Order: sequence, then structure tokens, then C-alpha cells
Amino acid sequence: MNYLQLSQRLAQEAGVSGTLTTTFGQVGSLLRIVTWINQAWYELQTKHDDWTWMKSSYLIGGGVSFATVSGQSSYPAGTGAGTVGVTMANLGKWDVNSFRNYSTASGYTNEIFMDPITYESWRNSYMYGAMRNVKTRPVAVAIGPDKSLCVGPPSDGSYTITGDYYVAPTQFSSDTDLPTGLPAHFHMAIVYLAMQMYAGYESASEVFQRGQAGYDKLMAELEVNYSPTIGFAGALC
Repeated sequence: MNYLQLSQRLAQEAGVSGTLTTTFGQVGSLLRIVTWINQAWYELQTKHDDWTWMKSSYLIGGGVSFATVSGQSSYPAGTGAGTVGVTMANLGKWDVNSFRNYSTASGYTNEIFMDPITYESWRNSYMYGAMRNVKTRPVAVAIGPDKSLCVGPPSDGSYTITGDYYVAPTQFSSDTDLPTGLPAHFHMAIVYLAMQMYAGYESASEVFQRGQAGYDKLMAELEVNYSPTIGFAGALC
């Protein structure tokens, strides 16, 4: 369902009168209907910051791929040379375990995984003393406070770094906008959550109960199937 269809379904479930043929220019109760749908879509995306259906490799068929610059240690969000190739507006969260690199000249034949480390470990290991001047193939990656990718050591030439990220949450802006990435089976979760918002405003307990029951059922299934797999941490050093 698109933005308009979701809004129409909410109006139907809530028993709101009036003809809703567009999400634009609405006032009164219909304005609240389209606003609640938009808010519910945003809140669903932000319930977890690592929904697998919001991963770039799932949504757009790939993550980032950018060439290193000799001596450069940190690569900020952006699309120009020396950046990661994705804008801050589209970047939600990095999948720090997904990074690898290969010699740009040689291609995939010498690709290696990059070790994920904390920003503090990167700074203390590669941005300290004589290590600041070491340039070789990057073997580690950290996420900077500004979401930049910090590689260690800084490269001594051109390597291509690839990785994955979770897209930033979006909002609907036109009637035909779809809840991108969310499988169609779960579109009603948006409506059910918006029903609870409507019910809170109107003090409509029956609508709230129906919305809560439907939302909880779909959310349980969504979290089982589209939340990252839980694993065991490594040994403590």
C-alpha cells in the first residue's frame, strides 16, 4: 500500500467520515489521519536501527564502494573524492562487520576482510606517535563520531573499500510513496500503529485495542524474521 492507500485504510478502520482522495491539502480530521500514518511509518523504521529490510544491500542491491586516497585516514559521508559515496541524509548506521578491501588495480583476487575496532582503539593505535606516518594496506575500520569511516593504517595507494549500511528513516511526501523495504505483508503494521495514535486523540478505546492487537501480532513476526541474528560475543581479553 502507498501513502494514500494507508491513509484511506486508517480512515476506514477508525470510522472517520469524509472522502480522502489525496494526502495533500487536508485539514481537520483528515489532516490528522495522513499525519498519523506518516508518523507511524517513521516510528516503525526507528523502532530498531538495524532492521535487515533497511540494509542498503537489501534495498538498493549494494552498499558503499569507494577508493582510498594515499595517506587519508578518515572518510566522511559524501559523494565526492575522498568520501564514502553516500550522503549523511541517506546514511542511518554502518554495518561495521561488513567491510573489506582489495587493491583497485588487481581487483577482487586479493580482497581481504577488515577488522572492526572501536574509534578509541583506532585513534590510540593508528593516530599516535610514529604510527601517524605509517602508510600501508588498511586492515581495520572504525566508525567516527561523525559517522565517518576511519581506516587503519592509512593507505599507501589505491584500495577499494566496500561495505554495507542501514539507510536513514524516511517520511512520505506524495500519495504514491511506498514504505520502501518493508515487505507488503507488514504494511498494515503502519495502520495499526496509527490507529493507536488516533485512539489516543479521540479516547476511542475499542479502536486502540484493535490497533494494539494487530500491531503486536505483526511486530512479533517482523522482529523474528527481520531483526539481525543474535550471536555470542567473543572471548574477553
